[in-house]
Amino acid sequence: MSSALIPSATVTTPNRPDGPTWPEHFRALLDEMDRRFTADIKAQDKAVQIAMIASEKAVVKAEIAAEKRFESVNEFRGQLADQAATFMPRAEAEQRIAALAEKIDDLKGSSRAGASALFGYLIGAAGLAIAIIAFVTR
Repeated sequence: MSSALIPSATVTTPNRPDGPTWPEHFRALLDEMDRRFTADIKAQDKAVQIAMIASEKAVVKAEIAAEKRFESVNEFRGQLADQAATFMPRAEAEQRIAALAEKIDDLKGSSRAGASALFGYLIGAAGLAIAIIAFVTR
């Protein structure tokens, strides 16, 4: 056995008549091991408690960070909703585009009619001019 496990009070050899008996020596060894195991268990319990406290603090910090992130996401959603409210609905936009296309078609038709009327007036004016020149020259 290692002398590190033997308590300092029982360093004497168990075979000597002035030392402890074998049962006393083993009882002392068991008591010392029990004391060390108890100290180790207490130290581990303390370490576990410290880790639990640190874990709880980390969870609280993570929850606060997540809450802040969700607040910013909700704010962004609100901005998108406000922006979407200012947009023109698709049906209304299509209706306006159709009305503009109809007006453009009307303008194209009237410009064609105006061009053919102008052409008719020019031919009529040319014919009148030829008639006047023919009348004057005769």
